[in-house]
Order: sequence, then structure tokens, then C-alpha cells
Amino acid sequence: MVRVRVGKKRVIIGLIIVIAITIIATLGIGGIKVVNAKKISSSLELGINYLTEGKYDKAKEEFLKVKSIDNNHEEAIDLIELTDDYVELENLYQSKEYVLALELIDKIKDNKYLEYIEEKVNELSVFIEQKIAIINEIDNIDIKIDTLISENKYEEAISLINEYLGQDLEEEYSNKLNTLMSNVNDSKTSYEEEQQRIAEEMRLEEERKAEEERKKQEELAKQESENKKEESSTNSGSVNLGTNEVNEGIYQLDAAEMALQVVRREHPGYGPHYFERGLVTEGEWRWAFVFLKLEDPNAASIEDSNIIGQVGYTVNAKTGEVKQEDWLVQ
Repeated sequence: MVRVRVGKKRVIIGLIIVIAITIIATLGIGGIKVVNAKKISSSLELGINYLTEGKYDKAKEEFLKVKSIDNNHEEAIDLIELTDDYVELENLYQSKEYVLALELIDKIKDNKYLEYIEEKVNELSVFIEQKIAIINEIDNIDIKIDTLISENKYEEAISLINEYLGQDLEEEYSNKLNTLMSNVNDSKTSYEEEQQRIAEEMRLEEERKAEEERKKQEELAKQESENKKEESSTNSGSVNLGTNEVNEGIYQLDAAEMALQVVRREHPGYGPHYFERGLVTEGEWRWAFVFLKLEDPNAASIEDSNIIGQVGYTVNAKTGEVKQEDWLVQ
């Protein structure tokens, strides 16, 4: 009886010890969970603050602390992904890889914790969309530039290219714009050289024509002068004055010049062309002329224009008196 009682006591004592150990273990585990929960909350809060302040390395460090406590912590995993994606987004923007950046923005916007950096993402999104719009324009700029070159609008083409060169673009697009600029400048230089060549040819042609016209006028003047001398000689020889007094007075060419001065003063537009009427007499010998007004005042001779007016004048062969004679043109 004594041995049975002793055995029962030992069993009871053993059960009590097991229960005590279980209670202690349970209380210990619960305490650890409470401590870890506080650490997770603290790291998440601090990490989010770092994230909104742009301190991405520190933010990720805090989120990783959470993950080290709970490897499957959903919020920490999403926040780490959000942080990594935004850092990559900024790197893509800085390296001018705008198409890839825009694709990444679509992914970031699907993250349920976007609200912490949404303003920054939207701001970058606007800039990136503007850059992509410019890139699309540059992809199609060749046609515009070719059109402007074909219309010889080189300055407009240069101005258009400079507008795009002022943008912060990938090297590929900057190189394309620089190549286009070089082509425009080459075309402009060729056009200007061609225009200078044409202008020089026109100038030389005008000089040649002017020289031909000068020689023609000289020849006409020379011929007209010779004709007048011949007519003067003929008229002088055909009139019998009975005396040499006229020959000692005013010659026909001199008389014509004297009359012409009066005609130009009294009858603007008449002369220098005229018909000679030789010597006439009304008690005294006078040289007679009919001065002409031509439709083209610059005509070299009367054969080159129509006669639209006539006025008659005589010059006293001895005294040089100049007198208008209407009967000469009636």
C-alpha cells in the first residue's frame, strides 16, 4: 500500500511539471510574438516615412527588417517592390529610356501602396509622356525637313531642328537631329552657291547687252552725224546764193544745234530727231528744220518709234536768229 501511494505521487508531480513547462513555453512564445509585432509596426512606419522623403535605401532597409521577422509579410513585400520599382524608374528617366520608364509606371500604378509616392510618380509620368511625344515627332520629322528643303526654307528647317535639339533626349535621337542639321546646312550652302552663280551670270549678261547697246548707239550716232554732214554738203552745193556770205556765216549743223536748244526749252519732248529742209529765203537766207516728237522718247532713231508731233524752226544763216515757222509743218 505504501509503494502504490508513492507511485501515484510521482505521476502527479510529473504531470504538474509538464503542465508548468507548457504554460511557461506558451507564455514565452506569446511574448516573442508581441515583441516582433511591435518591431514590424515600427519598421513599417519608419520605412514608409523614409519612402515619402525620398530616402529609398533606408526605406528598403526597414522593410527588409520586417521581412526578416516575417518572410511572408505581404505589406513589406509590396513596399520593397514599390521602392525598387521607383528607384529603377528614376534611373530609366535619368538615362533617357523613356519608353521603358513609361512601361514601368504602369506596373507601379498597380501597386496597392502607390499612395505613398503617387505624386512623384504622376510628376515623372507627365515629363516622360512629353518626351515620348517629342520622340514620336522626331521619328516623323524627316518628311517635314525634306519638304522645307525642297521649298528652299532652310532657316525654318534649322529653327525646327534646334527646337528639338534643346530637349533632353537619348543619344540616338540627338544623333539623328545632328545628321539632319548637317544635311540642311549642306543643302543651304549648295543653294546659295547656285544663286550666286546665277546672279553672276545675269550680271555678266546685262553687262554684255549694255556694251552691245552702247556700241550700237555709238554707231547710230556716228552714222547720223555722217548723214547730216552729207546732207549739209549736198544742200550747200545745190543752192546758188550768188555770194559766199553764207559760207562765211553759220553752218547747217551749228544752226541745227542752235534751234534744238530753243526747241527743248519751248517744246519739251521734241528733239533731238529732226528733218532738214535746207536753205530757204524770204529776203535772207535761213536754215530750215522740222523737229520731231517720238512716241518712245528713248528711241535711238525715228525708225524705232512713231512720230506723234512736229514743230518747224529756221535759223538765220548769218545772224543765228532762231524763229518758229509753222508753215514748215503744214
